[in-house]
Amino acid sequence: MYAYDKDVMLSARKHFAVMMDYAVGWCSMGLRDYYNRFLGSGIAELMGRGYPMFSLGMSGIELAARVVEKTGGTLPLDDSYIFPWEDSSTYWTGWAICQYQWYKGVSFMSIDRNGLPIETVHDLFHPLHEADISKVMDAFDSYYKESRPSLKTLRKGMGLTQEELSIRSGVSLRMIRAYEQGTQDLSRAEAATASRLARSLGCPEQVLVG
Repeated sequence: MYAYDKDVMLSARKHFAVMMDYAVGWCSMGLRDYYNRFLGSGIAELMGRGYPMFSLGMSGIELAARVVEKTGGTLPLDDSYIFPWEDSSTYWTGWAICQYQWYKGVSFMSIDRNGLPIETVHDLFHPLHEADISKVMDAFDSYYKESRPSLKTLRKGMGLTQEELSIRSGVSLRMIRAYEQGTQDLSRAEAATASRLARSLGCPEQVLVG
């Protein structure tokens, strides 16, 4: 089942591609650094549902700046940015991963953590950037293997210590340790606790609680 309306996806895909190209290609941010910011900004989850403000209402450059702003930094709005008429590798990476997220109907976090990290998508530019979109989706399917990641895996994927996650989420360090060690069942956590952890990790609640 597709994540949202196709017409919205066509707009979101273009903005997403420009966002990636601007942040990584134009402003020279590291691919993983920027994508971790995107996943942890809260924008990833909203774009994954076709939220109009981000999918339709903002340019790719504005999206890039908003992601960095929401994760504790600044990115200039450079009017001299030149739109890549011929696909760059970072433009294609954004274009393709946005299409795949819509196609699979799962979160960006799930895709990144279950066999298709953003680095792999980028590395597939040369064999796939001129291929038919259906072949690109099939190729991505061969990498993506959905599973329920652990809290520890999600936390480390965001580059957070247990203490940092506790501060960011407001969930006690004791409880985070208990969930990671298995002495407390995260699937039985209070809704507010699961919600705070999910927001802090940039993923849907169901990824955490199953």
